Amino acid sequence: MGIPAGHRFPITFDELFPQGFFVLSVERATEYSEGKQPRPAVDKLTGLPVWTPSAKGKNTGQVVKIASEYQPVPPGTPFRPAVFRGLKVAPYVRDGWVSYTVWADEMLAPPTSSGRAPKQGNTTPDAPKAA
Repeated sequence: MGIPAGHRFPITFDELFPQGFFVLSVERATEYSEGKQPRPAVDKLTGLPVWTPSAKGKNTGQVVKIASEYQPVPPGTPFRPAVFRGLKVAPYVRDGWVSYTVWADEMLAPPTSSGRAPKQGNTTPDAPKAA
């Protein structure tokens, strides 16, 4: 019995980002298919729009994908530390190299030293939608 294609393996935030993660922006992900026009990405498992928080600007740093009806809102100030809940990785092979896609259920503000719980960072109906 093999592992089904597209399986997402759970991983902890600290395992994947031991030095933390800082968000500059959140954008709608784009799906590219050879010979076709780029289009907005949709999660094949849930059918929801896919969003990508940018760590260091466009096309740099680690990409995390969040499937959510609403655009996730980064917590805090313009240079925003963030944590992700429900992290999973989905491995794939391209051109003979094994790589992986990172998926998250939710983006949150990191816990504070006072022990306060982090605020919700996405999937709220009041979150602004992408233009």
